[in-house]
Amino acid sequence: MKRIYAVFLSIALLAIGSGFIFKATAQIEKSFDDQNFVSTSLVISQLYGGGGSANAPYQNDFVELYNRGTSPVSLNGWSTQYASSTGTEFLVTPLTNVTIQPGQYYLIQYASNGVAGSVLSPDLVAPPVTNNAGNTFIPNLSGTTGKLALVNSITRLPASTCPSSDPSIVDFIGYGAATSCFEGARTGDLSVTTAAKRNSNGCADTDNNAADFSIVTPSPRNMASPLGSCDLGSILQVSGSANPGTLAPGATTLMTVTVIPAITPPSTGITVVGNLSPVGGSATQTFFDNGTNGDVTANDNIFSYSYAVPANQIGGNFVITAVAADAQARTASANFNLVVVAVSGSDNPLLFGNPSNAAVDINAPLNYLMIKPQYSLSYNRDKGEPNWVAWRLDSSWIGSAPRQDDFRPDPALPAGWYQVQTTDYTGGGYDRGHMSPSGDRTRSIPDNSATFLMTNFLPQLAANNQGPWEDFESYCRTLAGGGNEIYITSGGIGNMGTVNNAGRVVIPQYTWKVALVLPNGDNDLQRVGKTTRVIALIVPNFLGTGLNINDVWRKYRTSVDSIEYLTGYNFFPNVPMTTQSLLERRRDTQ
Repeated sequence: MKRIYAVFLSIALLAIGSGFIFKATAQIEKSFDDQNFVSTSLVISQLYGGGGSANAPYQNDFVELYNRGTSPVSLNGWSTQYASSTGTEFLVTPLTNVTIQPGQYYLIQYASNGVAGSVLSPDLVAPPVTNNAGNTFIPNLSGTTGKLALVNSITRLPASTCPSSDPSIVDFIGYGAATSCFEGARTGDLSVTTAAKRNSNGCADTDNNAADFSIVTPSPRNMASPLGSCDLGSILQVSGSANPGTLAPGATTLMTVTVIPAITPPSTGITVVGNLSPVGGSATQTFFDNGTNGDVTANDNIFSYSYAVPANQIGGNFVITAVAADAQARTASANFNLVVVAVSGSDNPLLFGNPSNAAVDINAPLNYLMIKPQYSLSYNRDKGEPNWVAWRLDSSWIGSAPRQDDFRPDPALPAGWYQVQTTDYTGGGYDRGHMSPSGDRTRSIPDNSATFLMTNFLPQLAANNQGPWEDFESYCRTLAGGGNEIYITSGGIGNMGTVNNAGRVVIPQYTWKVALVLPNGDNDLQRVGKTTRVIALIVPNFLGTGLNINDVWRKYRTSVDSIEYLTGYNFFPNVPMTTQSLLERRRDTQ
C-alpha cells in the first residue's frame, strides 16, 4: 500500500559521479516511495468500470472497499478519488459517515455507460462531483485503465499524474497497461466483463497492484454481505522504501523496511536481509534496527540501511527485494524501486560543470541536486524554488507538442519537504516564471509537461517574464534552429520577501541567465575556445527600474563574472582556466 510509481517513457539518463559522465539510455519508471505501509485497515478490494455497456454484467461502475483489519474504521471525512490513466485531475467522491466493521465490505456505485446488466445494491451512490472547469457530474470509471485512491480526507489530491507524496492516501490502485501511477506494478487491463479484485477475499496486501489483484468476473459485495476474515495476527507484514528513491550514481539513499510482527504466536528474533546486487551491493545485505547504519530508532521494527550507489552504476529502474523473517520460521518479502537517473553525456546540461556543486543529498536542503531528463536543477527547500536550472537546447528538442499548462507540485522532492503548489502564487502579483521554458521542450508531451513542475519556477514580474526574459528565450530557439546547441543556466538573486507573504516562495530581486553557444557537433567540452560565444543577462525583478514588457533582451547584457560575483557560483569549472577567464569577463555584443 502506498508505494506508487509514475511512468516516464523513452527518456535519457544522466549519471554524475566522481567527476565522470557515464552514458546510459533506458526505458524507466520513476519511483515515488513515501510513507509506504501495508494497510492494517481499509483497502480497495474491487474495481469495475464497464457498467452499462453492451454485454456488461452490471449497469453501473463500482468500487468496493474492505476492512482487512481487526478494528472498526469510520469513513467520516474520507473519499475515493479517481483520475484517468494519464490524467492529473482527481475527481473526489466523499464517503458517508458510516463505520466499517472488521471483515465488512462497502460498495460505492458510480455512473453508467448504458442500461445493460443487473442493478447493484450499493451502500453509496456516488454523489455528483465538480471538476476544475466547474462542471458537475457523477464520475465514470474507465473500463480498461485508470487510477483510484482511497483518501482519509475530502481534499482533492494535488494535480499530478502520481500524487504519491500526499500523506492522506490510504490505498491506491493503478489498473491497465497505460496507467501512469500504481503500487509496485500495474494490474492488467480491465474490460466490460472483468474487474480488478483483491486476492484472498480482500486480505492480500503486498504493496503491488499486479500481485494483489486478479482480473476476474465482477462480484460486488456490500455491507450486508457475509463478513470476510483475515488472519493478520498469524503472519508477518512488511513494506519497504528508499529515500530518496531517485538519485544519481555516487549518491546515498536510506533504505527502510517496516515490519508488522505477527501476534499469534508473537514474533521474536526478527531479521531483514536485502538484495542490493541490482545496484552494485551485496545480495545478502543485513538491515539494522539498532540505531546504526542509518536506523533512527532502535527496536521499533523499522529496519534501515544507508547505501551509497557506486559512482559507476548505470542508469535505470532497479527492484530491491528485502525479506523479513522471525524465529517462528515466518517470512515476508517487500519489493521497492530505486531509480538511478541519468542522461547520455551528449545531452548533459552540466557538461561544463555544476555551478554550485549541488548534490543529491537530503542533508543539503539548500543546494539539492535534482536530475530530470529535460533539465537539471539545484533546489532550495527553504526558498521554495530553484537556485538555478540548467538545460541544453538544440533543434532536436523543438517539435509540435502543445503547451500543457499542467502546473503542479514536484513529487520527486524528498519525503517530508513542502511541495510548492501553484496556488502559492495566486494573487501575489507575480508570474510563475519558467526557468527552463515550455517552448524549449516541445519534442513530446512528457517533455513539455516536465517544465510545469513547480521546482522549475521563480516569481517574476510580468514585465520581466513576458518581456526581455521571453525575448531571450525566443532568441535562443532561433539560434537552435540555425544549427547551434546552447547550454543554458538561469536563476534568481536576492530576497524581497515571499509571494503573498505566505512564507513559502521567495521573490528574487533579479533574475539571471547564462548561455554558452556552439555550432552543432560532438566533443563539446573540447570544442570550447576563446571565440566561443557566451551570453549573460541580469534582469531586474522589481518595480521602479523602468523595466518594460517591450524591452529587448540585449538591454540587460552583462558578463558571467558579474553573475558569479553576485551568486558565488562557478559556471564553467570544466573549461581550462585560461579560456574560462576570457569567456567570463567578456560581455556579448552580437
